[in-house]
Amino acid sequence: MRKIYCISALLIFGLLKGYAQEEQTSSNDFNFGVKAGYSSVILKVKVDDISVSDDVSGFYFGVFGELSFSEKFGFQPEVIYSSYSQDGESSSVLQVPLLIKFIPAERFGIMAGPQFDYLLNKEDAEGLKQLAVGIALGASFDITENIIIETRYSFGLTDRLDSDLEGLEGFNVENRFNYFFVGLAYRF
Repeated sequence: MRKIYCISALLIFGLLKGYAQEEQTSSNDFNFGVKAGYSSVILKVKVDDISVSDDVSGFYFGVFGELSFSEKFGFQPEVIYSSYSQDGESSSVLQVPLLIKFIPAERFGIMAGPQFDYLLNKEDAEGLKQLAVGIALGASFDITENIIIETRYSFGLTDRLDSDLEGLEGFNVENRFNYFFVGLAYRF
């Protein structure tokens, strides 16, 4: 886990250092905005070789920044609040994706990078690790200069189980959370 944090930090600082040494070509190298949309968390449980999954729907909203390295590459950090509800019970998650954005064509972007998520409700996190790491992959399309439609999928890398489950000692049990997002963003 520490290796993932260290590699992510080195990647981000290395890219920012490279950006700082580049000559700035326009005054619009940094933008920020807000975003909101539909979200789904896919809960995956694996016991030895048997895998089961369930998904819970919800919504998200948050803020993002865009730092351009060049015409084709940039860095997009985000802070997102997600809420999920099923059978009258709800859960909240704070997510922080740190994405590298590649722009292969005008108005179209492909994003990838680490995503950190933190379970906000302590009672929901009983028996689970509150902090986890995943890898996010996504795409965006600029409808206008300010309005963006985007989609993203985040693969959970962290086994969320904090300890062995009662009655399942001796079994190899893993629990991972994957996330799906689709929504709109507004760039200021």
